[in-house]
Amino acid sequence: MNFARNLVSGIRAVFEKEQHSREMDEELQGFLDASTAEKMRRGMTYEDALRAARVEMGSMETVKHKVAAAGWESTAEGIWQDIRYGVRSLAKSPGFTIVAVLSLALGIGANTAIFTLINDLMLKSLPVHDPQLLVRFGDEGGACSCDGIGPGPLDIFTYDFYQRIEKENPFQGIAAYGSFSTPVSVRQAPSTGGMATQATSHLVSGNFFSVMGIEPVLGRAFSPSDTEVTGRNPVAVISYRYWQQALAADPNVLGRTIAINGTLFTIIGVMPAGFDGVDMTSESTDMWLPVTMQPQVMQQPSLLEPHGLFWMHLMARRKPDTDMKQAQAWVTSQLQQFMTDRAGAKLDDHRRKQIQGMYVELLPGERGISGMREAVTVPLRVLMGVVALVLLIACANLANFLLARAATREREISTRLALGSSRARIVRQILTEALLLSLTGGALGLVLAFWGTQALIHFVAHGTIHTALSAIPDLHVLGFTLGVSLLTGILFGIAPALRVSRIDANPAQNASARTSAGEGGRSSRLLPKILVTAQVVISLVLLVGTGLFLRTLLNLERQDFGFNQQNLLLMVFNPKFAGYKAEQLNALYETMLARMDALPGVRSATVSGAPPVSGGSWNSPIFFPGHTPGPDEDTTTLLNRVGPNYFETLGIPLLRGRTIGAQDTATSLKMAVMNQSAADYFFPHGDAIGKTFTVADPAVKGTFQIAGIVRDAKYNGPREKPQRMTYLAVTQLTENDQYAYWLHLQTVGDPTKIISEARRALAEIDPNLPILQVMTIREQIDHRMDNERLVSQLCSFFSLLALSLVCIGLYGVMTYNVLRRTNEIGIRLALGAQTGRVLWMVLRESLLLLAIGVALGIPATLAITHVLQSALFGLKPSDPLTLIGAVVVIATVMLLAAYFPARRATKVDPMVALRYE
Repeated sequence: MNFARNLVSGIRAVFEKEQHSREMDEELQGFLDASTAEKMRRGMTYEDALRAARVEMGSMETVKHKVAAAGWESTAEGIWQDIRYGVRSLAKSPGFTIVAVLSLALGIGANTAIFTLINDLMLKSLPVHDPQLLVRFGDEGGACSCDGIGPGPLDIFTYDFYQRIEKENPFQGIAAYGSFSTPVSVRQAPSTGGMATQATSHLVSGNFFSVMGIEPVLGRAFSPSDTEVTGRNPVAVISYRYWQQALAADPNVLGRTIAINGTLFTIIGVMPAGFDGVDMTSESTDMWLPVTMQPQVMQQPSLLEPHGLFWMHLMARRKPDTDMKQAQAWVTSQLQQFMTDRAGAKLDDHRRKQIQGMYVELLPGERGISGMREAVTVPLRVLMGVVALVLLIACANLANFLLARAATREREISTRLALGSSRARIVRQILTEALLLSLTGGALGLVLAFWGTQALIHFVAHGTIHTALSAIPDLHVLGFTLGVSLLTGILFGIAPALRVSRIDANPAQNASARTSAGEGGRSSRLLPKILVTAQVVISLVLLVGTGLFLRTLLNLERQDFGFNQQNLLLMVFNPKFAGYKAEQLNALYETMLARMDALPGVRSATVSGAPPVSGGSWNSPIFFPGHTPGPDEDTTTLLNRVGPNYFETLGIPLLRGRTIGAQDTATSLKMAVMNQSAADYFFPHGDAIGKTFTVADPAVKGTFQIAGIVRDAKYNGPREKPQRMTYLAVTQLTENDQYAYWLHLQTVGDPTKIISEARRALAEIDPNLPILQVMTIREQIDHRMDNERLVSQLCSFFSLLALSLVCIGLYGVMTYNVLRRTNEIGIRLALGAQTGRVLWMVLRESLLLLAIGVALGIPATLAITHVLQSALFGLKPSDPLTLIGAVVVIATVMLLAAYFPARRATKVDPMVALRYE
C-alpha cells in the first residue's frame, strides 16, 4: 500500500506540475497585456510600456522554465522508478526471467549472427577513402576466357584493353587486377635455401592502390612506373596480417628480399590492417604483385600480349560529378571498337552484329566483389527468414507468459488505478519490463552471435584460416541488434500492456485471486489461443522447410555421380613450387604413379588437372576439320588434363573405344576421350571414334584424335545437368597445360589409412614436392554441398528450438487454463464427472488449437515454400510426405505438452478445489 501511495503521489505531482506550467503560459500572456495597459495609463507610450512589461515578465519566464525543468526531471525520475521496479519484479520470478532471457538471446542472437554475415558480404564497404566513388565494370564474376565472347554484358577483359582505356577516360583513374588469385611458393631466406611456404597473391596494375584510395602503413604502394615494362620490377606489397604472422612484424621488412616461385622480389610496402583487396573471397590476400610480373608469378607464358586472354577485372574511381550514363556509354563504345579491331580481317556481318550487342554495365564498387556473395546469398536469405520465424515464436511465447503474469497482477494494478495512477503509467510499466527482458536478451544474444558468426564464417569459408570475413560486430550490427531488441520488446509487450489498460479498478478491488485470474473479457481469453495458433502455423512452416532441405541434401548425396564415390583418395600437389619445368613433368608422373601403384592397399593411381565435382576444369571451343560452325553454333566443351588409368581409377565406365593409357606419350599421336554428352552433341550419328579436332585455346597445341567415349559424370557440382567434357592426355600437352595438380589413389579399403604411407612415398621421390591438401572423394563431394548442409543443419536446429518453444508455450498456457478452471473442475468432479471426461475437456482445447493451426498452416506453408523451388533437388515444395511428417511431429509435440497439465487436472481434490482462491 505504501508503494502504491508513493507511486500515485509521484504521478499526481507530475500532472500537477504540467498543469501548472500550462496555467503559467496563460498567466504570462495575461500579465503582459495587463502590465502594458497599466503603464500606458501612467502616461507611457505603447512601445515603452510594452518594453518595460517584457522586462518584468522575464523574471516570471525564468520561474516558468525552472518549473518545466522540474517537470522533466520528475518524468525522468518516474522512468527510472519504472526500471528499478521492473528489475525487482523480474527478480522475484527468476525461473520466468531466465527462460525469457534465454529464449530471446537465442532468437536475437541467431538473427544477429546471420545479419553479421550478410553485413560482411553484402553491406560492408571497403576500408578505403570515399568507397562510394568506386565503380565496377560489370558483375566481375568471370574467371578466364580465350575469346568466342558473344553479345551481352562483359565483365572480364584483356590487358591490352585496359592499357587502351587507362590513358584517357572520364574517371579519376581505372585499375586492373587478375580475375583469380594465384597461390605462390615463398622462401623468406632465398640465399640459404629456407623452407618454402604457400601464400596467396594477386596481380594488380601499377595504379591499383591509388585508384582504390588506400595508403600503406609502411613504405609505398605500387606506382605506374612499376608496371611500365614486363618483368622489370619484381616488387611486392604485403598485407598487414601476412607481415604480422609470416614475417613476425619485422620493422625492417622494407627492402627485404623473398623468393616467389623462384624469382626474387623486394618488399616495398605493407597495407593497413583490414584491407584484403577488393575481392571478398573465403581466403584473404597475402601479397599484391605487379601485373607485369605475371609470367614469373604464374610460371606460364605471358597473358599480357595483344590479342591475349580475357582474364582481368577493372574498377574505376569516378569523379564526384561524373554522369554515369555517359561514362557507361563511353566504356561500351571503347569495348565495341576494341573488339572490332581485335577481329581484324575475320570480321564479318555476323561478328559485327555480335559486337554491337556487347556492352559494359557500370555498377557500384564500394563493397568490392565476392565470388562467395552469389553462392551464399540464397542460403543466407533462407536462414534469415528461418531465424525471424523462430524469434516470432519466442515473442508469441513471451506474450502468452506476460498475459498470464498480468492476470495475476490485476489486484496490484487495480489498486494503483484506484489510488490515482494513470493507465498510461501502468502501460509504461508493463512495456518497461518487456523492454528490460528484450534488451537483456539482446545483450546476451550479441555474445552468442559472436560465437555463432565465427562458426558460420568457418563453414562458408570452408575452414580457411585467414579470411576477409569478420565476426566482430560493427555499428551496423550493433544497430541491428538494438533495433531487433526494441522491436521484440514492443512486440511481445504490447498485448499484455493493452490488456492491463482495460482493467476496471472497482470490480478488481473485490475480486478474489481466482476471479482475478480467471474472469475477464472474451478478448483476454481469446488472445492466448490466437498466439498459440500462430505458433503452430509458424512451426509448421519451419518443419516443412526443414524437411524439404533435409530431403534435398539426401537426394544430392544419394544420386549417381558417374564415378566411384568410395575408396578414392585425393592429394593436391604443386610441381611448380618444387621448381619442375614442363619438360620434367612426364618423368615425375611416371615415377609417382609407379611408386603409388606399389603401395600395399592401392589398386591404381593417376593424376589430373582437376578432380570430379570441383569446378576446376576449363572450357574452350573446339573445331573439326571440314566443319564450319554456324553463326550461333556452340562448339565449347569442358576440358580436363588426365593421366594414364584415369577412368579406371575413378571408376568412370568406358562405353566405346579405349581410354588414355601409358602408350599415349609425348611423341605418339595425341589422343582424347569424350563423354557421352559431348559425343552425342558433336556427332549425333554416333561416329565420334577416330575423329580429330583442334582446341581454340592457343595454349593447347596440336590435333587430337578421339580414342573413346565414357559415361557422363559430375564435374562442377552435384546439381549440374549433363555437361560436355573432353579429356586430354596430360603427358601429350605442352607448357603450362602439362601441369597436373591432383593425385588420385583407388584403395582396397578405407582410403584414410594409407595417407601416411602415400606422404612418405612422395617425400622419398622429392622432399621439396609440397603436398598441399589431402581428402577423400566423399569429402570433396561434401565440400561442394556445404551450402545445402549449412541450410539443412541450421534449419533443423532452429526447428527443434521452435518446437521446444511451442511446447513450453503450450504447456504454460494449458497450466494457466487448468489453474483458472480449478474451481470448475472441482465442481465437476464433486458432481461425479469421470476423470477421462475431464481429461478430454482439457485436451479438447489443445486439439482445437492444433486443428485450426494446421488448417491455416498448410496453405501458408505451401505459399511460402513455393519460393524455395530453386533450392530443392529431386522433389517439389508440395511434397506430401514432408507435409504429413511435419503435421505428425507438431501434433505429437502439442499433445505431449497438453497432456501433463490435463492429467494434473484429473487429480484435483474436489474439496480443495471448492475452497480454491
